[in-house]
Amino acid sequence: MATQKENHAAPESKIKSSFQSIFYNAANIAVQGFNIKGEVVYWNSFSEKLFGFTEKEVKGKTLKGFFTSESDRNEFKKYLKNAIRQNKPSPKKEWTITTKKGEVLHILCHIFPAVLTALPEEESIAIAMNIDMTDSKDAKEKTKEMLRQMERFSEISADILSIKDEEELFDHVSQAVVDISDFGRVLISYFTDTPPYREIIGHKGIKKTELERLKKAKMPREKYLKYFEKSVKIGSQSCYIPYSKDILDKDAVVPGEKTYPKKEGRWNREDNLLVAMKDTRGQIIGIISVNDPKSGLIPTEETVRPLEIFANLISEIIQRHKLSQIISESEEKYRELVNNVKIGIFRATPAGKLLEVNPSVVEMFGYTRAKEFLKVKTPSLYENQDDNVKLMKELEENDLAKNKEFILKKKDGTSFWASLTSTAVRDSSGRIIYYDTVLEDITERKHLEEEVKRLLITDELTGVYNRRHFNQNLPVEIETAERWRSALSLIMIDIDDFKEYNDKYLHLEGDKVLKETAQVISNIIRKEVDWASRFGGDEFVITLRGLTTTQAAKVGERIRRLFQQVKFKPKDEIVQKTLSMGVACCHYAEVRPKRGNKNKGTPTNYEKVATELTILADKALFKAKKAGRNKLVISKDSIELSRVSKEV
Repeated sequence: MATQKENHAAPESKIKSSFQSIFYNAANIAVQGFNIKGEVVYWNSFSEKLFGFTEKEVKGKTLKGFFTSESDRNEFKKYLKNAIRQNKPSPKKEWTITTKKGEVLHILCHIFPAVLTALPEEESIAIAMNIDMTDSKDAKEKTKEMLRQMERFSEISADILSIKDEEELFDHVSQAVVDISDFGRVLISYFTDTPPYREIIGHKGIKKTELERLKKAKMPREKYLKYFEKSVKIGSQSCYIPYSKDILDKDAVVPGEKTYPKKEGRWNREDNLLVAMKDTRGQIIGIISVNDPKSGLIPTEETVRPLEIFANLISEIIQRHKLSQIISESEEKYRELVNNVKIGIFRATPAGKLLEVNPSVVEMFGYTRAKEFLKVKTPSLYENQDDNVKLMKELEENDLAKNKEFILKKKDGTSFWASLTSTAVRDSSGRIIYYDTVLEDITERKHLEEEVKRLLITDELTGVYNRRHFNQNLPVEIETAERWRSALSLIMIDIDDFKEYNDKYLHLEGDKVLKETAQVISNIIRKEVDWASRFGGDEFVITLRGLTTTQAAKVGERIRRLFQQVKFKPKDEIVQKTLSMGVACCHYAEVRPKRGNKNKGTPTNYEKVATELTILADKALFKAKKAGRNKLVISKDSIELSRVSKEV
C-alpha cells in the first residue's frame, strides 16, 4: 500500500522521467503527452521552441487556443480519445496552429497511444509528435500564388485592351487589385494640377458617402511624398503607415471595416498601405491606397510585390487613357505625353523607314538620340527578320496585328522580348502608307513564365524532373529513337530499406538521402543528353538516349557503387545506403515488306511503348530487390521499334 501511495504522490515527475531520455531533447520534433481529458501531461523542449509556451504554462491545460479552426481542434480531440480508449494511432494530419507570438504555422502531427507504468493501474496517455512543415507549405503556396497571379495578370492585360468606357475600365482595374493582392479595399488616385489635386479614378469596398468626403479633401502630390518620408518603406515603391504614426490627414482616408486581434505583426483597421504609380521619369503620378488585408497581417515585401507590379501596369493604362483624351484636344499635348510614357511608340512605312519615334522606344533599343535611331530600317529591329514579314502580311490582310510577341534586337546586339500592337493607315486607293506600333518590353514577364514552367516539371525536393515531365516526355524520346534508328534505355532505381530509415531517423534525414541520390545520378549521367526524374517516393528513373541495356548497365553500376560510398550521419551515427536497379531498353529494328505486299504497316503507339518499357524496367527492379538488394538486373525482354522501309 505504501508503494501505491508513493506512485500516486508524484505521477508527473515519473512521466517526465519516463520520457526524458527518449523525447525531451529530440531535435526538430515537438513531443507532447495528453490524458483522456485532452490536458497536457508532458511537453518536451522543442515543443517550447515551436509553440512558444513553457511546460509550466501548459501543464494541465488543453490546447484550445492553439488551433486556427474549431474543426481542427475537434478532430485533434477525437484522435486523442481514439488513441487512449481504442489503442488506435491516428493518420498523419496537417494542422494550422498559432504560436504564443501569434505566428501561424503548418504542422504535421501523428498521435499514438502509450501506457505509463508510472501512473496508477498503468494509465494510458496519447503521445502527439509534431513536425514544422511551414517552410515546405509556404513554398508550395508561393508557387500556386505565382501561377494564380500570372494567370490573372494575363487575363487583366487582355481585358483592359478591349475596354473603352472610362468608368468600366477603372472599375475593372480596381477589382483586379483586390483579386491579385492581399487587400479587400482599394482607392486609386491620379494627381492633377488643380484642386483638390487628385482625381479618384477607381475604388472597391468604399461606401458612397465616404467616397464623396474623400473627393473633397485636398491631397496634392507633396503631401503623399511626406507620408513616404515618415512611414515604413516596403519594396521599391510602397510605404506602410501604422496607426501609431498618426501622420495621415483624417479627411483623406477611410479606416478599414474589419477588426483584427491586437497582436504583434497584425494589421490595425487604422493602418494604411500606399503604393506609388510612376511614369518613365520616376515621378509619382498617382497612388494606390489599400486596406482590410485578407490575411490580417502587416504587409511585407512579398505581399506588396504583386501590388507594385500592378501599379506599374495601371500607370501605363492611365497614361494611355489620358493619351487618348489629349489627342482629341491638342496635338501638342499628345506629343508631350507620348514622349513620357514608358511604352515604345513608332510610326513606319511598309518599306521599313521609321517616320516618328518616342523617347521610350529609342531607349528601349539602346540608342541615345532619336536622329540616329530614325536611320535604322525596321526589319533589322527583329532577331528573326521573317517576323517582320509576318507582321506586314497580317497588317495587309487585317489592318491590325494585336499583342504579337517577338524577339527584338538592340543596337549592341542583345535581344529582348516585346509585345507589339500595330495599326495600318491606308490612302484613298487602299494602299498602306504607314503603320503605328505600340510595343512593350515583356522580357521580365517571359522569364517569370519560364520559371513557372520549370517549377511545374521539377521535383521541389531533389531538383530533378518530376513524374509529370517523365510521363509527357518519354513517348517523345521513344519517337526520336525510332526516327533516328537508335536505342533508348531506362534505369529504374529504388533506395533500399528507405522506409525503415525514414521511420527511424524521420523525414528530414530521409530528405537528405533523396537529395544525395539525385545528386549522385546527376553527376554521372551525360549533361544535356540523359535526364533523371523522381518517379515517386524513393524511386528514380533515368532516361538514356542511344544506349543499349549493356551500356546503360555500366552507367547504373557507376551510380550504385558511388552512392554506396556516401556516408550519412543521422543522429551522429554513420549510415551507408544502397540502391537496387532495373534496366530495360527499346531499340530500332527495320522491317522490309515482301514484294507485292501493299501493307505499309501501322504507326507506333508511343504512349503504349512508354508504358511497356517502364513496366519492363520496374519488373527488373523488383527482381533486383528480391535477389537481396544492392543489385542491378537487366530485363531479358526488350521492345523493338520498327518502321516499314520502302521495297528495294
